Amino acid sequence: MSPAPRVRARRRVGVVFGGPSREHGVSFVSAACLLENLPRDTYEAIPLFVGKDAVWHAPSASKAELERQLSRPPKELLLDGIKPGSRAARTPEIVDSFFSAWHAAGAEVLFPIVHGTFGEDGVLQGLLESLGIPYVGFGVAASAVGMDKIFMKAAFGAAGLPQVEYVAFSRAEWKSKESRASIVERASRLGFPLFVKPACAGSSVGVSKVKSEAGLAPAVEEALLVDGRVLAERGVDAHEIECSVLEGEMGRPTEASLPGEIVPGREFYDYEDKYIGTLSRSIIPSDLPESFCDEVRALAVRAFDVLGGAGFARVDFFLERGTHRLLVNELNSLPGFTPISMFPKLWEATGLPLPKLLDRLVRSAFQRPARGR
Repeated sequence: MSPAPRVRARRRVGVVFGGPSREHGVSFVSAACLLENLPRDTYEAIPLFVGKDAVWHAPSASKAELERQLSRPPKELLLDGIKPGSRAARTPEIVDSFFSAWHAAGAEVLFPIVHGTFGEDGVLQGLLESLGIPYVGFGVAASAVGMDKIFMKAAFGAAGLPQVEYVAFSRAEWKSKESRASIVERASRLGFPLFVKPACAGSSVGVSKVKSEAGLAPAVEEALLVDGRVLAERGVDAHEIECSVLEGEMGRPTEASLPGEIVPGREFYDYEDKYIGTLSRSIIPSDLPESFCDEVRALAVRAFDVLGGAGFARVDFFLERGTHRLLVNELNSLPGFTPISMFPKLWEATGLPLPKLLDRLVRSAFQRPARGR
């Protein structure tokens, strides 16, 4: 009698969500998508919730919190993030909670889906690197640069990628009477409208559209509530184009999806429009001429590679009306997996359905070479 075929054990994937972020609530929706769509014949998906106080929770408590949060009205949940000045728990409590949750999960790899600060800016990645825990997505340096719009634009500029003109400055420069006058002058030369943004914040958090010089100071003060460094960008009358990117498998080149277009439902594609999405609409794939699509995909790959990307990202562009110039807006190193998120939708349109996409992302974590070891 021949032996029964050996059943391969499923790999345990810890899906990390929540966190001390302005985008805390969005993370629950993305996590639910991952937990539901990771291929069950290959993976056992384990929920790991991190509170707004940075305390980690075991799988059973994480599952209960996920269910509780998802029962809330969608708008209430999606707009629920930490407030300025919020404080984390005491360090020993955070450290103890992490190791307790990690051991309880028994995960071989973590899939962080903590949008914004803590999960997207290199902080969580540094913790996992120091402990030798495999994880999905960008490494420490690439995450930090990708989250900081000023550093990101400097990297793109050094690589010769086309961008919108901008002025960057710190809180100290803004508070100085002499340097503030120079900032206002330089920003005004860009022309109005301007978009004022905090350097480190995701998903349009703290972003204002400024239509005249009188509106500049209030917009800067709002951005400074989120981060100590700010940039003012020239407003562009443009189509908003997005492209999803994946790390190449087994050393192969980086790959880009078909592009899509966002048609904002509000004056600009702000946080509420991005996640509630009652007024905005998407065109997937975009109806751009093939030559523009090819240029978008090539620039998306270059942006990913310039930052040393790993795993996945979404690159956003402006296609300026009138000039038809294609400008890189920014790279999102941890795009969402909500029902209206462009990243998975664009890959679906390119021929890679969600379960296969997630399988590829988890496998990419195990292909990452150890750094400095």
